[in-house]
Amino acid sequence: MPNLFNDLTVLLTLLLGGATFALLTERSGFGARLPPGWLSRAVRRWPGPRAVDRATWLPVAIAVGVGYALVAGFDVVTGAYACRPGVGPQDLIGLLDSGRAFWAGGNPFTVPSCGGTIAVPYGLAAVAIDGVGSLGGIAGVAAVWGIVSVAIVPLAWFAVGGDRRYLVLSVALSPIYFPTVASQIDGASNAIVPVAVLLAIALAAGAPRVGAGVAGFLASARFPTMFGLFAGVGGGRGRIVRAGVAIGAFAAATIAAYARWGDAFLDPVFLSQVNRQSFSLNAFGVLLNAHRLPSGLALTAVQAVATLAISVGAFLWVRTPLRATAIGLTGVALFTQFLSHSILLWLLPVVLVGARERWWFWGIALVGSLNYDLALSVLGFGRGDYLPSDLLDLLLTALLIGLLVDLVRGAVRERAATASVAVGTASGG
Repeated sequence: MPNLFNDLTVLLTLLLGGATFALLTERSGFGARLPPGWLSRAVRRWPGPRAVDRATWLPVAIAVGVGYALVAGFDVVTGAYACRPGVGPQDLIGLLDSGRAFWAGGNPFTVPSCGGTIAVPYGLAAVAIDGVGSLGGIAGVAAVWGIVSVAIVPLAWFAVGGDRRYLVLSVALSPIYFPTVASQIDGASNAIVPVAVLLAIALAAGAPRVGAGVAGFLASARFPTMFGLFAGVGGGRGRIVRAGVAIGAFAAATIAAYARWGDAFLDPVFLSQVNRQSFSLNAFGVLLNAHRLPSGLALTAVQAVATLAISVGAFLWVRTPLRATAIGLTGVALFTQFLSHSILLWLLPVVLVGARERWWFWGIALVGSLNYDLALSVLGFGRGDYLPSDLLDLLLTALLIGLLVDLVRGAVRERAATASVAVGTASGG
């Protein structure tokens, strides 16, 4: 049902969507056709004189961090996550209890919470972060995931060349970023996916193996991260070694968790996620809303093969790490039967790829957010009317397909340009 918090989230999403639209338009051909200098002056005057030109990762990260602290602090102080009769388990309390169970040697993947139990479907890296946060209580857990969320900004800055000021603002103003990480702890904890893949890219030049290893361990928090990470390490030199290091780190974390907790780890972290049938913001959502999504291993196998094929193809064929990573993560979003609002945050590195890709992602972020916050949560879950959500599911799927096509076309152009340069160099020699 609609409430003040949900209304504020929608309003913030629309405001950031409008700000991003202005920023993207100002840098596009359409912006150039507007009255000379009008949009550029507006973009620069709205946040303050020359703020866009002076933006660096530090003030942007501070702004995001302060905003997160205000929202999370308000929620903690006002008891938004407190156990209340009839409400059921709370995610933040569940992560706190998971972190405490991690230190106590218990089962951090299924924990008692608010008179019931809550499954924590996140791997070893995530429960280790919960463990660190739990030392500070509920505020500590909110804080550590806030740090993870804010880390996206500096990592985006160091992962990309070119006009970093424009790109880091495009990331920070995305309608899927701040509203998602600040409004729910599930969003903040899912920020670890773009953090992992951007970390590997940011360290590729100076410490590629270290970056691949740390990213591989972080990928154990959300196992589909490996599709994007594997695709991304295919760019540049030493890709076989870096892929081996990333896979090895992920495998070591997974094997260690299974050796310690067995099926108590495997079921909630892997099996329950690949077979989850609750809701989805892509085309699978239409079938889920109608209770017609087929179950069984056949569907799971097709999804796994399709996603793996896209990631392997990107690893072998695409030589731009950001583009390859974006292809792998877009494949996950297309083929998962549980595309939640928080999982759309995984696609944030797309903003750094190119101008056309930024427009696709803007549409994906806006449609996905409005679908979850209004069409699904209010009309669907609240009133039983799933038609608006079904239509937005189909629209989002079309946008994801358009993004994937443009990502692949960009890779084709890059390979053609590289081949042309190589031929020209050989002819000149």
